[in-house]
Amino acid sequence: MLVKIKWNKQVFDDVELDPSNGVEVFKSQIYSLTGVPMDRQKLMAKGAWIGVLKDDADMTKLKIKDGQQITLMGTAEVIAAPEVQVQFVEDMTDAEKAEKGTVEPAGLQNLGNTCYMNSTIQCVRHMPELREALSVVNPSGPMEKFTVALRETFNQLDRSTQAMPPMQFVSLLRSMFPQYAQTSERSGGYVQQDAEEFYNTMVQTLSSGLQNAGKSLSSYLEFEVEETMSCAESELEQSVTRRERMNKLVCNIQGGSGSTSGVDHLQEGLKLAMEGTVEKNSEILGRNAVWNKKQRLSQLPRYICVQFMRFFWKPTPESMDHAGVKCKILRPVSYPEVLDVYEFCNEKLQTGLRANREKAEKIAEEYYAKKFKASEDADVAASSAANSSSEGTAMEIDDAPASTESKTPDTETVDFGEGIPSDFRGQYELMGVVTHKGRSANSGHYIGWVRQAPESHIWWKYDDDKVTEVSTADIMELKGGGDWHTAYLNFYRYKC
Repeated sequence: MLVKIKWNKQVFDDVELDPSNGVEVFKSQIYSLTGVPMDRQKLMAKGAWIGVLKDDADMTKLKIKDGQQITLMGTAEVIAAPEVQVQFVEDMTDAEKAEKGTVEPAGLQNLGNTCYMNSTIQCVRHMPELREALSVVNPSGPMEKFTVALRETFNQLDRSTQAMPPMQFVSLLRSMFPQYAQTSERSGGYVQQDAEEFYNTMVQTLSSGLQNAGKSLSSYLEFEVEETMSCAESELEQSVTRRERMNKLVCNIQGGSGSTSGVDHLQEGLKLAMEGTVEKNSEILGRNAVWNKKQRLSQLPRYICVQFMRFFWKPTPESMDHAGVKCKILRPVSYPEVLDVYEFCNEKLQTGLRANREKAEKIAEEYYAKKFKASEDADVAASSAANSSSEGTAMEIDDAPASTESKTPDTETVDFGEGIPSDFRGQYELMGVVTHKGRSANSGHYIGWVRQAPESHIWWKYDDDKVTEVSTADIMELKGGGDWHTAYLNFYRYKC
């Protein structure tokens, strides 16, 4: 039979309808005519069926007549023109391919045991906020020249599709800091350096370079720690509180000389480093006494570096020089993909984080309650439409997300740190890892591992000039325990 389709001001005459084909086939015909997606189509026909045509209706049992007018309600799909002209990969230059991310990112060539530097640079390279701050620095002095050299190394990596030699940066590093130019008495080549020591050098130099340019590193990699000292032997001794800035947290790993227990998880090691006892003078007692030390974060950064304390000096009294040797702790220490810093914050920050978490939980409860009610209302509306005897109009069910505005009274806003949002809940996502492979602290090999994007499960493995893809599962296996790659520096990025 032939029917007429009326859609807004348009009328499609002589549309063929075979009731035995069902509703789905009929709707697909209408889609080809009008462009209205099948799930948006609301079909009504006076005298043929009641209300809106259901998808599971048996059309052979409906009272459809030849020449029947069927009214369609619904909006057609609109295909927007692309805002940016499509560019094919084969038409791109190498620099464009690198910037668009259509090829693997570039690695850094090893210029004589520089893997400690290459791995750390690749992790810091993926911190966009820091890179934006570096963009305003001019090479007016030594610290600024170092900052600009690092910035240019980042930019060259962005534009390159092949591994590049960081000649300018390495040359400047070795001239400004001679310890990185040390050579072996045996081979004459450059000796292996410590990635954590290089990280400290880099951050301190960048801090000076940015400060001289009117910028600050405090909101990116530096944070404030509140330390409280209380005498364990006298309550009359007044506690002492001081604040200092740091560029990393330390995870203590018991396992060196004289230890009887070990740390299995990152949180345990952080707490061990932030709490303990020291011996110092007590004015009340008139002698040295035991004091309890407790450190807590009082200002948060956008990125937190965590160092696993894997290297320690072992005394060698029987050796000729009595200099001791630097040893490595191989003990496996697991770490979370998302680090919660709540327990490591001072009381003021905890108050703000707790309020934000309670607010987020309440918003989530309200949202899902509204979704559930909307679902129930939709069922009632559908039932009413099916039982209606009038043509009426189609009912639109609002499926928009519930408002995220909290109905709870506003509390005092806590300043978590520059660049940290006021609704921050204290969670940091693992975004970079520097590992060390080998049993010796003075040799071995460093590799950088970087998450491709926030919440992505794909990572880049930067093994000097070789760059490959790995998964989050691979990253979580870098906890140590043998000769495999062992996490030494972990970089965490704040979660919005």
